[in-house]
Amino acid sequence: MRISRIFGLAFFTGFTGAMMPGPLLALTIGQVAAVGLIAVLWLMLGHALLEVVTLGLLLSGLRHVIARPRVRGAIGLVGGLALLYMGVDMVRSAPRLQLSLETGAPVPWLSLVLAGAAVCAANPYFLGWWATVGSGQIAHMAPRTSGEYLAFYLGHELSDVVWYTAVGLLVVGGKHLLHGAWYNWLVAICGALIVLLALAFLVAGTRLITAPVAPEGTPVAAAEE
Repeated sequence: MRISRIFGLAFFTGFTGAMMPGPLLALTIGQVAAVGLIAVLWLMLGHALLEVVTLGLLLSGLRHVIARPRVRGAIGLVGGLALLYMGVDMVRSAPRLQLSLETGAPVPWLSLVLAGAAVCAANPYFLGWWATVGSGQIAHMAPRTSGEYLAFYLGHELSDVVWYTAVGLLVVGGKHLLHGAWYNWLVAICGALIVLLALAFLVAGTRLITAPVAPEGTPVAAAEE
């Protein structure tokens, strides 16, 4: 059950980064139009390789720190606030969002893999997401085993793959399908659900911080879990 919950939350919250227009989305649309749907595979591979490195670096600094429930609560509050901001921003900006339909020049597969990593590494939104929402999720979910960490990673990556594959299929099927209010409504609905999830993060983080501390230094609420 824990693995399923961690996977599901990581999958759902991953859309906060995937669905918002940015350099990776523009690159995906341009390269799918130029070389076909296979471009999604190579771009996502580069993106996934960058994120496994990012997650590894994050865990190397957080693994022992987030073992403390009150620290987890504080990180969870930061992540929850960032998630709340992103959810509200998705709802607020949804009516104005448009997908760029520019076609790029064909790029070799290895260059696409490198580009998938490079455009994300250079994107402040990517780094900000992992520093706030990503670390906040880890603190909130508190993975305990390698399987649970893997579930978090795979759930997050699957949200990227699902969204960018869907966009790629729309480009292949007809660029005109990328126009219309459906995208704006999709972003708005997803943003509203993200707001609800952020509130859950904030409640959980507050509970961890305000729980009374047992003699051994472990908050009672955490010990009961």
